[in-house]
Amino acid sequence: MPRSILMSNGQFAVTLDERAQIRDVYFPYVGLENHAVGHPFRFGIWINGMFGWLDQSWDIVMTYLPETLTSRYQIRKPAFGVELEVNDAIYHTQDVFLRKIKAANTSGQMKEIRLFFTQDFHIYGYEAGDTAFFEPSISAVIHYKGRRYFLVGGASGGRGFYQFAVGYKEVEGKEGTWRDCEDGQLSHNPVAQGAVDSAVSFQLQVPPGGYGIAHYWVAAGISLQQVRKLDAIVKDVGVEQMLLEVENYWSAWLSRLNLDLNVLPKDVARLYKRSLLMMRAHVDHGGGFLASLDSDIIGIHRDTYSYVWPRDGAMAALAFTSAGFTDVAERFFWFCNKVIGEDGFFRHKYLPDGSLGSTWHALVDAAGNLQLPIQEDETASVLYALWKCYEKAGNIEFITKVYDRLVVKAADFMMKHRDADTYLPKPTFDEWEEKVGVFTSTVAGVCAALDAAAKFAKVFYDSNRHETLSEAAQQTKKAMIKHLYDSELKRFIKGIYADGQKDTTIDSSISTIFTQEVLSAKDTMTKNTMDALIDNLWVKTHVGGLARYRNDHYRMVSLKTPGNPWFIATLRLARWHIAAATKLEELSRGMEYLRWAAKNALPSGALPEQLDPYTGKPISATPLLWSHAEFVLAVNEYISKHNEINWSQGAGA
Repeated sequence: MPRSILMSNGQFAVTLDERAQIRDVYFPYVGLENHAVGHPFRFGIWINGMFGWLDQSWDIVMTYLPETLTSRYQIRKPAFGVELEVNDAIYHTQDVFLRKIKAANTSGQMKEIRLFFTQDFHIYGYEAGDTAFFEPSISAVIHYKGRRYFLVGGASGGRGFYQFAVGYKEVEGKEGTWRDCEDGQLSHNPVAQGAVDSAVSFQLQVPPGGYGIAHYWVAAGISLQQVRKLDAIVKDVGVEQMLLEVENYWSAWLSRLNLDLNVLPKDVARLYKRSLLMMRAHVDHGGGFLASLDSDIIGIHRDTYSYVWPRDGAMAALAFTSAGFTDVAERFFWFCNKVIGEDGFFRHKYLPDGSLGSTWHALVDAAGNLQLPIQEDETASVLYALWKCYEKAGNIEFITKVYDRLVVKAADFMMKHRDADTYLPKPTFDEWEEKVGVFTSTVAGVCAALDAAAKFAKVFYDSNRHETLSEAAQQTKKAMIKHLYDSELKRFIKGIYADGQKDTTIDSSISTIFTQEVLSAKDTMTKNTMDALIDNLWVKTHVGGLARYRNDHYRMVSLKTPGNPWFIATLRLARWHIAAATKLEELSRGMEYLRWAAKNALPSGALPEQLDPYTGKPISATPLLWSHAEFVLAVNEYISKHNEINWSQGAGA
């Protein structure tokens, strides 16, 4: 189930699914130590003897308050005669999840409403050895294991919980304490250890046409003292005030935008702002940009997207930079400066604490030959994005501190990791992490990175290094055209393997040739290549969108389409139309794809990795950092090109 809502303060992050259930709880890093691992924290309602969980029979619309990371859910079920409005947020300076529930009685009779919330913590990611207990002195339920504590508090009508219970789950046939909710009563069992969960309830007496309010919160900490202190802060300040402060904080953060969004349709402008906030919620306090916090994919691969891929992070850093948030981008480069290897390249992926992530990149190939277990485009992307950040912000003090590792070491590696005869980079894994060879997308990325390194050398008045790097960039660019542009097919091919075999697969990753400014979007070779992508990869259903590559089997829905529509691929197509436009009317094609993205976003604005080609429903990780980054880049480029054309036409007049 996709994650409709994501909220974070940089070290405490929570995701919720489309049924308003908490599904992921990360602490003390965004993306590391998931204390829920996808197990639902259920939301139930008892009204005058009738009980129901928020299942498909309820009408639930999950969005955010405009320009904030504060959620807003509207929940209705006519048969119950009740409408709920729920606001959730994580406080920006304290590790507290806050919830306000407003329950309105839409019937003509008095209603007793009981709200039930369950907590299914799997602290440190597994269920064994947890403890949950009721703390009567502060009317709270506390879950803990080791140095991880989660305090659940709440209030309604001037008092705390109506009822509570802690109990057992996942052992001896026990489903969990959530089953105890279904008769509208909780047992008040005060403690349990092992595989445990808990439930709390609130009671509201609501007259016809009236409403009642309940507040609920979860504090995260590394000690009992810490979460008790956070609980005291919430009780002292109040949930309403804290929610208002969170709302104001994110609104102020977004107000730094210095772009005229009036040239955009409202749906595109709205998704643009939402994408910036969604991206910001993926940023860990240590600078790691997490690819996705949706853990559902663990059921398929026994692993998740909760890692820092240098390439995905670089795309997000580019997007933040292009929108003017270079301070956020610089946090990512600090992280990269810490984790880059002494040999000058990045490994596959990292955890947000800087340690190596899991990998499927082998050090030997099928024949036993040694190979580098990396994707060279990841190293290249970071260097290219770093130059664009410096070009925008001009922060020479920052660049000086990362220059030796992120620029010198990385560029030296890329120069050495080239074939002495062809000047092509030596084989590494492709952008999609599947095959080893020399790929157009990787070569284009290396060209852009070497050029960026040359520009940095010029900034530091290193003329010899500038000349050497500039020459290397040109050599690699010429080699790319010579070996990877097929004059018969009239397009760039995907790549070449170690045995000399060419891979002519139509692959959207080839668009790197213009997205990283190696070739102009108007270049004949670029146009031929992009036209081929459209002709072969456009999904010809009512959903539309561009597939990643032909016969892409990753989460494939049907062999009747070239693959599932990917937001990354479709938005790169938008970026090409925008970059190639010379007249305002030519920009409209790019806008079509931006509106396609807005149309296919979840109501909350979350963009998935890919879509079902027939239903349009999200497939794979949702929201995905890279999808939002490509959207932000495309919109920024649209605005820039729109202004450029307007200025040139005005100057001509």
